[in-house]
Amino acid sequence: MSRSPSNEFPVVPLWTKATNLHFYRYQSAARLDRLQPIILRHELYIPTVSQLNDPADGRPKIAPMSVEEMLAFLYNASRNPTQTTPAQLRLVQTLYQNIQLHGIETLRRQLSIMINKHVEKYRVLSLSRRWNNLSLWAKYAADHTGYCLEFTNEGSFFAHAVNVFYGESIPMDVNNAEYRKAYFFYCKREEWSNEDEVRLIGLPGTPEITKIDPRWLSRIILGKDMAKDQQKQIRELAEQREPQLEVVHAHFDDLHQELRLRKERPSL
Repeated sequence: MSRSPSNEFPVVPLWTKATNLHFYRYQSAARLDRLQPIILRHELYIPTVSQLNDPADGRPKIAPMSVEEMLAFLYNASRNPTQTTPAQLRLVQTLYQNIQLHGIETLRRQLSIMINKHVEKYRVLSLSRRWNNLSLWAKYAADHTGYCLEFTNEGSFFAHAVNVFYGESIPMDVNNAEYRKAYFFYCKREEWSNEDEVRLIGLPGTPEITKIDPRWLSRIILGKDMAKDQQKQIRELAEQREPQLEVVHAHFDDLHQELRLRKERPSL
């Protein structure tokens, strides 16, 4: 059974590889104990889709379906290739009766819940293409009191980094294999476009902690309003690291109305 040719679906967007020289991750300094394993043990925590802050993020929107399309999906998901023709016909009749009994929208909702439970097990590392994004400093780095990690785009790990596409997610045609290529992991609504996001996706079962080459973490940028005691803690961690991690400090240039960097100097 196949999807009705009368419905035309938009083309699935192509992934674009992220080619920036560096990627950035903004963090609050409220839990500096979480920074220690990154700096000293070269370990990154990768959250699951269920931990993302946008409830629509990474979750496909199921396209409207006709009775024929729903029947095709349920049939392909339920049938046994070794069944006899009479058995297959009985299956079709049973599935059709269930569709009539429960209704398309109820079945679409159940299908959406089932797919979401699966995709929520994937892991997503979200990074930005810019270190000087004022809104990200405010939102994710506790209003400039946190820090920003700078990663160098090299090695096998970042080879899979993909740019996020901003716009309404294309509805997923569950009967079309092209729509199962997980494009929805890289699609976010336009209201998030200021984040300039880059993503790496881990399959279900991927460990929550990923070991990286220490050279990939190139420096740490301290927020312009970070407390001095927290600056001191981070400098001490950076000095213990091998290779030693460069620390720079963001400051706001009033003339040019932008963030700029200066190299951090130890306090006397």
